[in-house]
Parts: sequence; C-alpha cells; structure tokens
Amino acid sequence: MNELEVLLEQLDELLGETIVDAEDAMEVAVVAGLASRLGADDASLVDVIRWRDGVGKSLLQEAWKRVALEQMLEVLDGLVGAEDSEIEEAICDFDDVVAAALWCGTEELLKQPTAEVARMIREVPETFAGLSDMAAPIVSLSSVGRELGLYGYWFAISDAAQWAE
Repeated sequence: MNELEVLLEQLDELLGETIVDAEDAMEVAVVAGLASRLGADDASLVDVIRWRDGVGKSLLQEAWKRVALEQMLEVLDGLVGAEDSEIEEAICDFDDVVAAALWCGTEELLKQPTAEVARMIREVPETFAGLSDMAAPIVSLSSVGRELGLYGYWFAISDAAQWAE
C-alpha cells in the first residue's frame, strides 16, 4: 500500500467517525491536504470535499483560529543544534498545516509564515540538512511545484543537502 492509499484509507476512517470539534476537523484537513498533494483527485475526495464545504465548514473555521503559527515559527527558529528527529517533527507539523491550508483554501494565512520558514532554513542550512533526503521526493511533486511560494521551505531543505554530514 503506497502513501496515498494509506491517506485515503485514513480519510475514510476519519469520516466514519463523528467529527465534533476543531481538532478533529484539522486532522481531516491535514490528511485530505496531504492526499491532495500526492495526487488524489476530486473523485477520490468527494466525500471529504462535501464535508469541508458543508457540515465541516464551521469546524474548520474554528480550527484555523486555533492554529498557533507564531508558536510554530518560534519552535522552528530555535532548532539550531537540535536532534534530527526534533527538527523533522517541527517541519512536519508545519507542513501539515500548509497542506491543510491549501486544501481548505486558506493558504493566504501562510504566505508570510512559509516565506519566513524558508528564510530560516537558508540562514542555517546545516541544521536542516539531515532532512534533505525527505525533501527530495516532496519537491519533485507537481503539486508542490505549482505552489512554490508556499512550499519554498521544502526547496530550501533540499538545497541544504550540501551541508549534510
């Protein structure tokens, strides 16, 4: 089972449960966003799109109010000298929010923060160089190429490969 199939299966499970709060709604948006980035088409996402545009709309609005972008940026800014696992977790948490925003149509919220993260990475590339192998398949996705302004941090991580030990 490939990553896209796993994400689509997760979406089916999430939609089979009762989505009652903003945290649940954000989880659905993240999984749908990641699946969409990997190439899931509207036909395979029809149920979750219906949920997003219908009963999930107010829950997603509440979820976006709760996203702590400033805190995420502070964590990312403080990663110099951190373990690769901690760096990966912080980048993936941020990336989840970006993927969810694109899927929800709220990407305007992230234009400045994503540019800031790309800048941080370019200032201390050796901190993020350990994730360059992870970045390579992501930057090769056409969906990422279409959103260069938002996914610049992945390209910065990919470029950091030259500082890997």
